[in-house]
Amino acid sequence: MGRTIIVGAGINGMLLGALLAHDGEEVTLFEKNPFPGGRAYILERDGFTVDYGMHLTRFGPKSALAKIMARIGRPVSFRRLGTSWLIDYDGRRVIFPTSPGGIFKSDLFTPMEKLKILSLLLKIKKGRLDEGLMDVSLRDWIHLNNISGGIRRYLELLSASVMVCPFIEKTSAGEMFRNMRRVLATGHSAEYLVGGWKPVMNALIETISRRGEIRLGQKVDSVILAKGVASGVLSRRKRHLADRVVINLPVQEIFSILPASKFDPSYVKLCKNMEPTSGIFIDITLEHPISDYDGLLYTYRPMAYGIITSNLSQGIAPPGRQLFTMFYPTAAEDLRDQALRSRRREELWEGIRRFFPDIDRHILWKRESFLKMVDGCQVNTSQTEDKRPTANVPGYSNLFLVGDSIAAPGAGGDVGNESVLAAYRAITGISIE
Repeated sequence: MGRTIIVGAGINGMLLGALLAHDGEEVTLFEKNPFPGGRAYILERDGFTVDYGMHLTRFGPKSALAKIMARIGRPVSFRRLGTSWLIDYDGRRVIFPTSPGGIFKSDLFTPMEKLKILSLLLKIKKGRLDEGLMDVSLRDWIHLNNISGGIRRYLELLSASVMVCPFIEKTSAGEMFRNMRRVLATGHSAEYLVGGWKPVMNALIETISRRGEIRLGQKVDSVILAKGVASGVLSRRKRHLADRVVINLPVQEIFSILPASKFDPSYVKLCKNMEPTSGIFIDITLEHPISDYDGLLYTYRPMAYGIITSNLSQGIAPPGRQLFTMFYPTAAEDLRDQALRSRRREELWEGIRRFFPDIDRHILWKRESFLKMVDGCQVNTSQTEDKRPTANVPGYSNLFLVGDSIAAPGAGGDVGNESVLAAYRAITGISIE
């Protein structure tokens, strides 16, 4: 094996670094921040271990994350979610089905709608809706198929949560159905890591440190390119040489360290114009338990969802206390405009109080995060997997990308984890199954 430099110690850079280090590669990660993990950063305060947002793992033991951790000899376990609930448009609390069996128990659908949605899920599971719908928006598909009532609201909420895109006029119907098919095929929806993300981060740091290092607080100024080869990086006016370079930055930012003049203008435009997902997270620490909910909690107005994480994993909240996170996917423009940003914040708090009217008197402290980039790519009709940059950077045989804005299956965070498998395959020729 040789030497690899990874620019950015976000979670996907660390996963890839751990895979390569486990194989015997000498790996060095450069991270501009004083902490690793990027948007998977973990805050520890007053006995709480708080994710930076809501980090569930889609497909659980069948996920890319599970495969990677098993490969490096640090397997992880997952906790299935319990019953999920929705505060519907009319204020009713109804079961939000996360499996076909839940449809019969839910008052979200009329009896006729239950038969119709089961028929739809059967078509999705058999792959009948995979082809020809990538460029079709979910809104257009809904109109073409005369979908209304509870089924429409169900699909809208899946768009917001599964695809991290509440804008059905943008969501790719084909990509959403493909994601749903994988859930139905594996029997695993979103699940939570037993013990949370801290043990994973510790395992990755330990594995990388055996064969390399993570240099925190050290920004890369540029990648050294010459004659179709990336020979290393420049940082603090010093050259650091390697056999290959991997960039773990959102593709919108890669030309901050790459010279755009050396690449085809269409490639530069593709990367720079990639539309991310955006939204507001509110993490709430609670002095007393307020609920035993252990599934997702949805509100239709606003279209938001959350989870009481401490009900799923012991040790991430002190005994007798709880940790609750709620996420509201929004347009990036809403977060740039101060008035709209404040309005969306209030809408999210209103949604939280629909579930827990007296939550304010139980709050110890809270953290509000307004993220213009939650994931590097919104999976809309213009940005389906086949339309995003691949792990291989064109024109350079030893320059690669990894992260949640490149061509990899899924939506949201699972794109990033799947991109690790894609980048590892591009570098080594090995597929991890």
